[in-house]
Amino acid sequence: MLGFAPEALGLRLGLSAWLVAIAIWDVRTTRIPNWLTFPVMLAAGAWRLYHSVWIVLPIWVLIYMIWRVNIIGGGDAKLLMGLFALFPTFDFAFLFAAVVLVASLPLLYRKHWWRRPAGVAQGVVQRINSGQIFPTQEELHTEGQQYAWTFCLPGLIYLWWLW
Repeated sequence: MLGFAPEALGLRLGLSAWLVAIAIWDVRTTRIPNWLTFPVMLAAGAWRLYHSVWIVLPIWVLIYMIWRVNIIGGGDAKLLMGLFALFPTFDFAFLFAAVVLVASLPLLYRKHWWRRPAGVAQGVVQRINSGQIFPTQEELHTEGQQYAWTFCLPGLIYLWWLW
């Protein structure tokens, strides 16, 4: 056995199933439904606030702002709010950043492998010059990728090895 108390093992298995379900749902449907993210987000957030873990609030504000500028979708935002309410530690934030970076770099390379670096840089400069630094809502919907699994992966790693 893994050495966890039965209730801790049940919680880990339940959260693992939740994270896997979100990752699969996102890949298959390009959406993460509210019923899959909202209850965990609210329950974990309420639990942390009840226990005076106030760091959850500024994290949620930051995630909300990232959603408002169309960098991530609403389902992704609620998933992230739930994850950071479940694991409101610097260790998780560091693990999250490292895993998402390592998982995303090959995906970005694959997406842009045919473009020369000068062309990518020129596109960035054009975007800045046009004043449209962040994606539009339409760009998010048409060009957004299903990368919720890259958010779920650090959650699973933290859940089983560091929590």
